[in-house]
Amino acid sequence: MEHQVIEHEVKMGVWPGFELPDLHGALNGAVPSGPEESRLEAVYFDTVGLRLLRRGVTVRFRRGEGPDELWTAKLPEQAVLGLARREISIAGELGRMPILLEDLVRGWALGAPLIPVARLRTLRQRTTVARRDGRALAVVDDDEVSIVQGSRVAARFRELELELVNGASPKLLDRLAHRMRSAGAQPVDQVPKLVRALGPAALAPWDLEAPELGARPTAAEALRAALIRSAASLVDHIAAVVLDEDLEGIHQSRVGIRRLRSDLKTARSLLDYRTVKPLRRELGWLMTSLGEVRDLDVLLVRLRGDIRSLDPSDRVGADAVLAKALEDRAAAYEQLRADLRTGRCAALLEETARLAADPPLRTRASRQPAADVLPRLVAAPLRDLRRQRRKQGPRPDAKGLHTLRIDVKRVRYAAELAAPAAGKRARRAAKGLARVQDVLGEYNDTCIAEQRLRSLGERTDATGAWAAGLLGGLQLARGAACRERLPGTWAKAAGRKRWRWAE
Repeated sequence: MEHQVIEHEVKMGVWPGFELPDLHGALNGAVPSGPEESRLEAVYFDTVGLRLLRRGVTVRFRRGEGPDELWTAKLPEQAVLGLARREISIAGELGRMPILLEDLVRGWALGAPLIPVARLRTLRQRTTVARRDGRALAVVDDDEVSIVQGSRVAARFRELELELVNGASPKLLDRLAHRMRSAGAQPVDQVPKLVRALGPAALAPWDLEAPELGARPTAAEALRAALIRSAASLVDHIAAVVLDEDLEGIHQSRVGIRRLRSDLKTARSLLDYRTVKPLRRELGWLMTSLGEVRDLDVLLVRLRGDIRSLDPSDRVGADAVLAKALEDRAAAYEQLRADLRTGRCAALLEETARLAADPPLRTRASRQPAADVLPRLVAAPLRDLRRQRRKQGPRPDAKGLHTLRIDVKRVRYAAELAAPAAGKRARRAAKGLARVQDVLGEYNDTCIAEQRLRSLGERTDATGAWAAGLLGGLQLARGAACRERLPGTWAKAAGRKRWRWAE
């Protein structure tokens, strides 16, 4: 069974003779109990290069706490107080890592296999702070940790971990930490036990650590920073795709891929493009797999809202259509999860990180200032976009609008690539095109939804087909509204003055 929590904890360092202070009164009405002694053994898994740990991710197997042998993955989460992270635990045996945990960390591992990297043995004295009704608020773990390498103990250290439970107020954590400091405990840098066990290698920068750009970056520096940001967006959101709790997981993964592919194409004159083309092709494969699920997610959001607007007599048929769409989404998602587990995806993640961190740059890219090079890269796609818009005329068809949407995205991303060099002018221009992209994206979604509703209607009975037709009509109406909004949005975004910096 899977168990998830958001972890809030503070670590403190203590010496061998330290004695835990009296915790009565740490919170009104709360009393301490214990300590209870337990012996824990934890085996940590990572890649050979410690990619997980360097991103703030851990995967461990632990025995000795509770009745079950437990696998736990701790994922990065925005820190609120001390250290706050998403923690997911699943009962299981040491020799078989749960597939969910493998999938969750697959992106951060960049396709590399996981192996045991450390074994820690802990003698734990646990004190629980609880209300008088028995509801626990916090635990204080006094741990003596032995780092085992082979058959010998390589090092020992002692530390306290103060952790909130059952949604207790963060103020309690402050009060507990104050008590410990008053007794002589020392704040530490919140370095996990595993990092201490593995030493300097665990503190090396992550493969996709975003570089800091100076005031006048070279074209190479600006391009590398952009590629790393996009690659990191893809990798960081794979866990969200696996958890499947928020539609933004798949969306942001696709955004990372789109930006990567666009930037590589825009900057092809600065790169050895022959080495880049295979990666763009493979990114397109993963984009398609993610896109199938994303299209169905958008459709389901629309259907759930639109069904409520139908006459009650039509809702039975509409529910049948919705059920078929849910079946399609489940099948597409299972295929996506299977694609993420393939060797093809592992190779793609590895190559994406490698190329983003060390792109095959031509010599001139490392010499020329970004301010002289990147704005000029926008000119060609901008001309193509304007030519395409003129070619389509006042009433473009659906195919033409699809082409226009692709061209708009490319110019927008090119402007954002140039923004570190061109500044506010490029950012303002990109924002204008983002609004055009929103209109065209909405139109594209209506087209996809209308086409899928035709297919869904054919797979249901007559009442379902009728409801699918009604729902499809709503999509056509939305599409017509998008067409009406496009000319005005385009006029504001595409003016010559707005793009003079790139011409």
